[in-house]
Amino acid sequence: MSRVPKEVYEELKDYCLRIARRGYVTAHGGNASIKSGNIMWITRHASSLENLKPEDVIQVSLEKPSSFDALASIETIVHRQIYLETPNLAVLHAHPPNSVALSFFMDEIVPLDTEGYYVLKRIPVVEGPPGSLELAKEVAQTLKTYYAVVVKAHGVFAAAKYMDIAYQYLCMVEHSAKIVWLTEVLKKSGLSFNKPKKF
Repeated sequence: MSRVPKEVYEELKDYCLRIARRGYVTAHGGNASIKSGNIMWITRHASSLENLKPEDVIQVSLEKPSSFDALASIETIVHRQIYLETPNLAVLHAHPPNSVALSFFMDEIVPLDTEGYYVLKRIPVVEGPPGSLELAKEVAQTLKTYYAVVVKAHGVFAAAKYMDIAYQYLCMVEHSAKIVWLTEVLKKSGLSFNKPKKF
């Protein structure tokens, strides 16, 4: 197994810690990856994103599954499919609670906040068993058109050419989801909802 390049490890460690600090993952949930040529570096299955070690980053091939896939995240198949079908070079997957909660009630999340609407427009909600080819194809197909996708009862996949942009998309999805949820709570409390005009 190849040793992870320092710059790749440092970038993954930085953004994994950010996700953990935001409460977007449980103790050993979520995963992240970076594409480099025909390989990707991805976090190990059940690794702690808040304390990522160099040995927690696994190199796997984009061309076909290998024995190293067993060490990598269960969502390796999804990350691989995203890289095969889109021009993205970084993928983040987390389980932010507001986004997951809304996935039980919506087929898509349409942001009410200005920033979320302008950038994301809408965030589709898809279904599929974690770590399955079915889910991999569904997520990759969706990310050809959208910046992020919510998997029902599971979490968010965000992808971009740069890790900081993928992180921005992930945070925006959860921020917009929280605003949608809070808005529904306030409506039920009896407050009058003044729907925003089309942006």
